[in-house]
Amino acid sequence: MIDSTFMPILNENFEVYYWSKKYHSHDWGKKPLTSLENYSEIEPLFRLHSHDAMEILVFLGGECEFFCEGQIYSLTKGDVVIIPPYAVHKAEVSDFDNYERIVSTISKSLLAEFLSISPFMSDSIIYHKTQGSYVVHLHSQNLQEILSLFQEISNRIKNNSDPNSFSLHYLLFRAMEIILNPASGEPTKSVSSDTDQRLHSIIEYVEKHLTDPEMNLDNVSNHFHLNKYYFSHYFKNHMKVPFYRYVLLKRLATAVAFIQQNELSIEEIAIKCGFQDYSSFYRLFKKEYNLSPKNLQKEFRK
Repeated sequence: MIDSTFMPILNENFEVYYWSKKYHSHDWGKKPLTSLENYSEIEPLFRLHSHDAMEILVFLGGECEFFCEGQIYSLTKGDVVIIPPYAVHKAEVSDFDNYERIVSTISKSLLAEFLSISPFMSDSIIYHKTQGSYVVHLHSQNLQEILSLFQEISNRIKNNSDPNSFSLHYLLFRAMEIILNPASGEPTKSVSSDTDQRLHSIIEYVEKHLTDPEMNLDNVSNHFHLNKYYFSHYFKNHMKVPFYRYVLLKRLATAVAFIQQNELSIEEIAIKCGFQDYSSFYRLFKKEYNLSPKNLQKEFRK
């Protein structure tokens, strides 16, 4: 699984990748050796993708436009992007020399534990998702607090601390409390046009019917009383991705989550996630992730 470049999954309950001019927790994600035109082909963070986990990106410097579920943000230092599980997103970076950030992915199970302890965190996540608002700008004092917390987490991981230890989970919990506390910052407005209620309704409909094999371009466009060619253009124009690929990314991320649970056969997962048959699921999965679903299942069983 280490050799698979495009796997949107976690090896642990959480991961933290910290890059600043003074501190690097990992070599992964540094300035590319190849041209920027080809970099999106080798680096998953910089192409449209989704995860079966929550992702938090703390932006520290450089030039970056961030796309998430139809919203586009021009990030500034102190912005925090809150990306819910299965949201389709990507970062477009034009200045890798000065690009500084912290990226943390948090599994759904660990996130559920955090939310059970802190109800206001749950309310905050629901607010961001329902409002289609994915970025907050932290006050300088709060930004410094979470920088210290994430650096402490990274240092302990570097020193071989158990990723499942209470101390690391507690440090991450404190960082999440600050990020999701409404008093810690202000919502950042999207640079895209005013909120399109029809687009939000389409996204909600897709999410609700994601595992329905009959959920396709024809049926969804008919549901919203739109010509399918107009709908296809409208969706791609707003979401920066064709409708079929948007649905595919979300279905595959759902399949990864089911494979990780290890309760169903691969064939059952394919049907449960809305694919017409196992062969098409297998082909699309391997093309996207560079790994067959059964080999991924073996990795998890190890």
